[in-house]
Amino acid sequence: MTTQAENKKYYAQGSAELAKETPVMMKRLEKRRRWTSTNAMTLQKDSLVAERLLIVLVGLPARGKSFISRKLQNYMLWRGNRCRIFNVGKYRRAAATSSSAKPQHKADFFDDNNVEANRLRQQAAHLALQDTLEWLHGNDAATLAALAEGDVSVTSFTTGATTEDDDDTTTDDSSQDFFFTSGHQSHGARRQFHRIAIFDATNTTNERRQWILRECAKADHKYNSMSGGQSKKKQPAHQEYHQRTGVLFLESICDDQELLKENFQVKIRSSPDFEGMTEEEALQDLQARVKQYEARYETIQDPHQSYIKIFNLSSRLHVNHVYGRLAKVVLPAIMAWNTGSRPIYLCRAGETKAMEEYMKDLSMRANENGEEEEKKDASTGNKSNKIGDLVNRRHRRRRADRLGERGLRFRDALADFIQREGELFMDKQLQNTTSLANSTDNIKKTSAYLHHPSKVDTGTSISGLKEEQTHSCTALPEDEVPIEKRAPQAPSFPCLVLSSTMPRAIETATWSNHHEFPVKDVSNLNPLDMGDFSGMDLATIKEQYPEWYQQLQQEPFHTRFPGGESYSDLIDRLYSTVIDIEEQLGLAVAVSHVSALQALISYFRGTPIHECMDIEIPMHTVFKFVPLRGGGWLESQHLLLKDEEHALDQPEPLAPLEPIWGDSRSCLPHRL
Repeated sequence: MTTQAENKKYYAQGSAELAKETPVMMKRLEKRRRWTSTNAMTLQKDSLVAERLLIVLVGLPARGKSFISRKLQNYMLWRGNRCRIFNVGKYRRAAATSSSAKPQHKADFFDDNNVEANRLRQQAAHLALQDTLEWLHGNDAATLAALAEGDVSVTSFTTGATTEDDDDTTTDDSSQDFFFTSGHQSHGARRQFHRIAIFDATNTTNERRQWILRECAKADHKYNSMSGGQSKKKQPAHQEYHQRTGVLFLESICDDQELLKENFQVKIRSSPDFEGMTEEEALQDLQARVKQYEARYETIQDPHQSYIKIFNLSSRLHVNHVYGRLAKVVLPAIMAWNTGSRPIYLCRAGETKAMEEYMKDLSMRANENGEEEEKKDASTGNKSNKIGDLVNRRHRRRRADRLGERGLRFRDALADFIQREGELFMDKQLQNTTSLANSTDNIKKTSAYLHHPSKVDTGTSISGLKEEQTHSCTALPEDEVPIEKRAPQAPSFPCLVLSSTMPRAIETATWSNHHEFPVKDVSNLNPLDMGDFSGMDLATIKEQYPEWYQQLQQEPFHTRFPGGESYSDLIDRLYSTVIDIEEQLGLAVAVSHVSALQALISYFRGTPIHECMDIEIPMHTVFKFVPLRGGGWLESQHLLLKDEEHALDQPEPLAPLEPIWGDSRSCLPHRL
């Protein structure tokens, strides 16, 4: 008999019996082991293996496959991986153009009874997959083998030349040179060896998907044999590592007729297949093409395959055999992406009291020294960094600094700017909703729904529940409720406000004179942790630690500050913030610092992440990003507070290719 205390413990903790792997459990866990990659890069005694992943898109035309492909590529490149899209449509157009098959791109071309067109489509798919697998295995085998055997003379390799890009072209991964040193490599540094290929095509039949798997297995066998032959040392049988290319199928399913209608309109306006056609002709041709594919379409049902099914552009997901990093990194991103028109705003924290004092002292010092001091420095060859010396001696920046007068002015200007932007966003939303409501004779209900306070909570399923719970037939009109009992005024537009945990950032994001949005302060947005070098300028670091400084210049992205972070580490803690921002349906504002903003802006611009240190982040300026139909973002910059009070406030000219570091007032290159 169990006692009452034991029963209570059982309900709180479950069984106290030690876990053990039974034969049944071993069988289940073995399946999971085969599908899970435990290491981003496998570093063994005599082998160095880079990971390869093939993401195969599946779905009918106009289901958002290319949109997903572009978002995936930008996201994975920003994470530090090598990623490239192989669009079969580009190969198909090239093959059809060089052939006498007529018509080349119209619906008849996709009819299986059209023998010549069918041959050309198969040829295009073969060429595209061949290029995909060749790129996946790359030309890194000799380099990796040399590194594994201790050849330290091999310190870098290149990803390949940049290719021409258009709407449906195969895009490259922004070729880079990477610094590699022997010994420990950070996880971020190892990611640069990973290759992720995105095979963008319909792939709507089981036969086609099985063919892709067979071709991957053949390529793995071929390139593993080649890689083994390049090694100078014969590996013992028990140490040989036969790498396999991971294959993930990503199926986009759309059965929402209103959404499909919009997708069709976007496709016929942007795809080169419909050039020279009227809108009506293009729409009829696309619909006929879709029917050709629907006749042979087979959704993924194989329980042994790794796949993700996306319904109606992420309204619902079905996941099978997806574990490890894919589950942690890729799945949340796919769930977050949406086609809404919400704007994103990024800016630095306002100016602090310490920085204001620093600028005043700097001006006084410049006036005291005058031209005579400048001539003296020139004649004696004095190369000391006066600004850096002054900062180190008097105004070493503290993490707990508060806003000064100019910082408070910027905070108020930012609040006014976001208020105007929010009202403009809601006006556009109401116009779009009114158009939809007119077609459904439901304008009053739609308008009330849009302006309801619960709409502030965007990106979650809670909003609908709140709306249902707040409606009450017995509720008093607002003007009859005593003022002291009235609920706080709800914001007139939805807005997520993020800030770092630095006091100056939280103050900048707190707008008490307007609708007070709750500020979500997260350490992810904190500035780069410079460890033992915190508060030092680059001139001092260069003088005291020349070897480390040289390493920083050679590889600024992966070089980690002693006891602190590298920019690569910064990306690891920012990706969840990117997902928070991407999933919003209303405005999103992030108040942070130079290093974190450089990384975030690189994501929204789609620029090489290894060059993010060169992005200038001026004070008192808001970066605005608006989504584009194709998955990218349109950028604009808005200066809210002009810097006219200090003659020495302008940034000094940067040396060529010199990274911009730090969080100083004018982002001087010598200031961290």
